[in-house]
Amino acid sequence: MATMKSSGDLIASISSDLADNNAGLISAEDVRHNLEDTAFSINRIVASGDTDVEFPFFNDVRAKKVGSDGGLFIPESGLKFPNSPVDSTSVQTDPWLGPQGIQHNDLAGLTSADPHTQYIPINGTRALTGNFAAADKWINSSGVVNGDSNDNGIKFVYNSPTVGDDVVVGTSGNLKFNKDQSSTDSFHGVAKAWLNFDGSGTSPPHDPVIRSYHNVHSLERIAKGTFKVTFTSGTFLDNNYVAIGTSNGEGTSGTYDTIDVNSVGILLREGDDGSALRSLHFTVKTDDNDNVNAKINDLVCYGLEPGSESGVTPLIIT
Repeated sequence: MATMKSSGDLIASISSDLADNNAGLISAEDVRHNLEDTAFSINRIVASGDTDVEFPFFNDVRAKKVGSDGGLFIPESGLKFPNSPVDSTSVQTDPWLGPQGIQHNDLAGLTSADPHTQYIPINGTRALTGNFAAADKWINSSGVVNGDSNDNGIKFVYNSPTVGDDVVVGTSGNLKFNKDQSSTDSFHGVAKAWLNFDGSGTSPPHDPVIRSYHNVHSLERIAKGTFKVTFTSGTFLDNNYVAIGTSNGEGTSGTYDTIDVNSVGILLREGDDGSALRSLHFTVKTDDNDNVNAKINDLVCYGLEPGSESGVTPLIIT
């Protein structure tokens, strides 16, 4: 009857029974029972761990599937990876669940230290470590949008590398300041352009001097007391903006009461931001109808910018 032996015992038996001589000392029984023992011991030798020291596998091991049967490795005690740089001693007894079966909260290290620096911590204890891309998505308190025509919250819309992003406030929200609880649902009430200038100049021909400005392209003296103000492209939707001008009507700034009765006329609005930029003429006249190169002049303009709208048209009551 065949005996299951280790690889060492099997080799010793073969060496003993199958002598290297021709003295006639090897019987058929000696050959037969060693062959039987070899065949009977193969499973034990492969599975016993002998190959871990004496006879390791040098090539990949493949369990081939034949037809619809076989081809499975069934490790009842688990798997061990002795060359692992992370853990060479532990035994894996549970199957790998794969990327579709691993639950996020089952991962180790989620609640200790700060392992995910690419994210914002839930407790808000750390600032962002890099730029954050919102990818043209709405950011709000509920995480819910109310349809394309009534989205709420804010989002960032990319224009170009030079222009950068627009910060868009949803149609159902206001921009509110916690400091004083003031809020606004649009910036139509903000001046789109302004100008403060000295119209008296320093010497003839009395070229004007700009003191402060916003969205103004140029200022040109047309005649005594008359100046052309040209706005930067894209400041106004059309020429129906509201322009307000004031002046001290004097050629000097003087003291608190240096003022002459005067009128400021906003004239000749022209341009279309196509062939010519939009502009207006700013004229200062004293009460005796003389034009004057006034020292102190202010211009403030309100209006719609291209692409904006002003809501419901007011009623005309007669």
